[in-house]
Amino acid sequence: MAFRAPFIPIIAAFSGVWLWAMLLLSIPWFQRQMLYLHNVTLWWGIQLNKPETMGYLKSQVMSMRIPTSDGERLYAWLIAPLAVYAKHAVQFWKDESNSFGDLTEKPCFKLLANDPEARLIIYFHGNTATLAQGRRTEEYRMISSGADKIFILTFDYRGFGHSTGTPSEQGCINDGIAVINWARKETNITPERIVLLAHSLGTAVATAVAHHFVTMEPRIQFAGLVLCAGFTNATNAFQEYSIGGIAPILGPLKIFPWLQAWFGRRIKDTWKTDERLKCLVEKSDRLRLTLIHATSDVVMPCEQSESLFRSSVQATSQIPLTTEYINKYKDTIDLGDGGFICTWVSGNRIIRKEILRYGGHDTIMKWSPVSLAVLRTFELLET
Repeated sequence: MAFRAPFIPIIAAFSGVWLWAMLLLSIPWFQRQMLYLHNVTLWWGIQLNKPETMGYLKSQVMSMRIPTSDGERLYAWLIAPLAVYAKHAVQFWKDESNSFGDLTEKPCFKLLANDPEARLIIYFHGNTATLAQGRRTEEYRMISSGADKIFILTFDYRGFGHSTGTPSEQGCINDGIAVINWARKETNITPERIVLLAHSLGTAVATAVAHHFVTMEPRIQFAGLVLCAGFTNATNAFQEYSIGGIAPILGPLKIFPWLQAWFGRRIKDTWKTDERLKCLVEKSDRLRLTLIHATSDVVMPCEQSESLFRSSVQATSQIPLTTEYINKYKDTIDLGDGGFICTWVSGNRIIRKEILRYGGHDTIMKWSPVSLAVLRTFELLET
């Protein structure tokens, strides 16, 4: 038994760290710091007001401020796709209007607002950093590369980057609602030409925003949602989330159900995406929902998206559906090293689950499957 002695201090230290982590995360302020990480601004020195320093062409990105209903001001970018820019390059080159002046005079705005065939992706990013984080600027270029009229509207939630305020669940939902209302009012783009694309934390925000609009009277339905590396709810996210992909901070909670329940009751920003997505499916008479996750994701396990897929499919039926029944009647395409796609069709509601073998938690957003899912959601692919 003596050979086990050196491990006792290690086990004791780990238990102490875990206990302190659990106690700290039961405090609302620490919860929000961990959940949003909005004060962790990576890539210091990036000039948000100078997109050209990140590889964009002159005036290709239109910077702006979008007001919310509760008095915050969000920093946002509207990005013109390269194909549109190429056709109207002279207009962009001659643009000398102030970034925060009359937006209606900006070529990016006019080309979106005046083209009935133009489409818009509203991008909901994950936690940490800003909309101009290095990999995110690459994502925007990749995502809109498949068609010549797909613009991207991306924004920072309150408390991130140049946006005012402090993030909270209702606050971030208000932010998403404000951005969509701005797009619909100012550019006159119709909901069926809008896709909500989201990553990680953004999947919770985008789902909540889509849920808000579908429960309005009259209801508003978008072209669809593409949710990448999502999670079922904040309690599960905390228990599954791994810093650096090393080990789940609160993973040991699973061993003690009573402690798990105690911690769950203390979560303030619950982000119950599973429940909101279920309601969204039930209230939609037309829906295009795609869930994308990688098995190589060590930050948020892909079982979270598997669970969202099952609960969303269940919402299409009035009777309970067993896992065996769902597996029998879903359409599955084996993509080899690319993973697989499962599709469930119920009337005019199509729910897809795309599980990739590679891509991890973040890199996946720059890869072709996400771009293809956007085109499919816009129904720009041959069927």
